This record gives sequence, C-alpha cells and structure tokens, in this order.
Amino acid sequence: MDGDRLVHETELLGWKLTVVSLLTAPWDGPTSLHIEPPDDPCTTVGTDGITTELMRSISLADIRRTAKVLRARLWWSTGEATVAVVLDRVETEREYALMAREYVHLVQQGYRSPVTRLAAAWGVSRNTISGRVRRARAMGFLVGPPGRPADRLTEKAWRFLEMGDARDVEQGQLPGQ
Repeated sequence: MDGDRLVHETELLGWKLTVVSLLTAPWDGPTSLHIEPPDDPCTTVGTDGITTELMRSISLADIRRTAKVLRARLWWSTGEATVAVVLDRVETEREYALMAREYVHLVQQGYRSPVTRLAAAWGVSRNTISGRVRRARAMGFLVGPPGRPADRLTEKAWRFLEMGDARDVEQGQLPGQ
C-alpha cells in the first residue's frame, strides 16, 4: 500500500515489473504497468529487451483478479467497503452464513443488485453468486418476501456466525477474516 495505491512488484524473465492499481479508480484493473531492467547491468535477463514474449507473460487477468480481492478487503478495513469478507469458495454451512451476511448487508444498504456487487467484489460470475444466494435461502440462512431479495438472516445463520466468531477469537483472528 502506498496511500491510495496498491503497488505490486515482481521479477518477470529477469525484468522488474511494477503494477499499480488505484483504490479510488472506478475500475478494478491496473492503472499502470512499469517494466525496468535489473539494477545490475551485467545481469543476464531472459529476453532481448522488452519483447512480445515478455509482454505476453504478464497475466492481466491474474492481476485484475488479485486487485479485486485485495481492494474489497482493504476497503472494508478503511470503512468504505460494501463487503467484510471475500470468499473464494462457499461450501460449508459457516461459509454460507458468511455469504448470506454479506448479501443481507448489501440489501440493507439499498443496493439494487447485491448479487452483481458481490460478484464484482469477489471476482466470480453473477450466476455463481445468484446460485449461492438461492442455495443459502434453501438451506434456511436467508428469509424475505417471496419474489423479492432476501433481507434478513435466520436464527440458523446467526448461530453459525456466532460459533465461528467465538472460534476465530480463540485462534487469535478477528471475526470475518
């Protein structure tokens, strides 16, 4: 982190790659890419200058995906987030309870499409999130008016969240991490 910039530096075929993403930008991808030769001019690099091979080895999809996840996590920590937790997978009942909590949080904030918002924050498809929300409702974690977005967590969801929070505190983690 450098102010409102997320900076990632790595070595790529002997060259130094710096990727900058602005947390305040209205897009999720990088704002700039900077490629430099190694500090030691005698070092042999894997290419003959900046080549097509070097450029193709830069995975913008991976950079964008990582930036989305980090952006969501960092925004929450500064109080600007719409999601408190980023879940790569939702398989256990605890994970469904966490996902349901994030969904209800967005509904209560008044977002017209909480499914789209979660999909963007977590870097997964809208269909994936929609399926998870339907499953969470079927599992008894979400309730709401028929034909409308679920707007409340059930007692079952709260039990899983409280159990997990107590376990996280015992393990020295903050709830929601």
